[in-house]
Amino acid sequence: MPYIITDLCTNDGSCVEVCPVACIHTTPDAPQHYIDPDVCIECEQCEIVCPVDAIFVDTKLPAEHMRSIEVNAAFFRKNKAEVGPVPFETAWQMVQAAHDYATQAGIAVSAAVVDESGSPIAVGRMDAADLRSTELALNKAYTSATFHVASAELVPLAREPWLRSLVVSSRGRVMAARGGIAIADGIAIIGAIGVDGGGSDELNVLCCRAGLAVLESAGH
Repeated sequence: MPYIITDLCTNDGSCVEVCPVACIHTTPDAPQHYIDPDVCIECEQCEIVCPVDAIFVDTKLPAEHMRSIEVNAAFFRKNKAEVGPVPFETAWQMVQAAHDYATQAGIAVSAAVVDESGSPIAVGRMDAADLRSTELALNKAYTSATFHVASAELVPLAREPWLRSLVVSSRGRVMAARGGIAIADGIAIIGAIGVDGGGSDELNVLCCRAGLAVLESAGH
């Protein structure tokens, strides 16, 4: 049951600021914002903050706005190009880049690159890294891929009931912790990288960014 933005939208943008999964987008020439039905997690935050009551869950959409379901879906069919996950060779280079940064910083980490569904593409643990760091790196990457944002953005929401229920239902795979960053291609999220074991959240994030630099140098 995704939420739908109707043509009552005034492009206020407040919905974008509260969306935990970054599923709301627009373009400069578009008359309104749109919700990606494939990404929306029905958290209702956008509906709460909308100043003009332009957002409805699809099951409660007024009859006069039923066409908005297709309008929202069509926007993403047009603007979200079909892209594949990070190739294994590139994902492995990202893991190695994260490890190289960790070596320079005098730490040992695990790094993981996953596809959009959160499934692993490449995972590597440095010899001196804690054994559990591999699982945590995967969880952070899974979280970023699932929510389409850096996992750090969920930290302030950790006590929200809807997020706590997702943590439980995912058996801990969803983690409100720093160290996971989503990988974007345009407005499409094609995966994420996660790092754990650095001894501090800041070092884990810096290792992630070192991994992402591989994509930037390749012109991704």
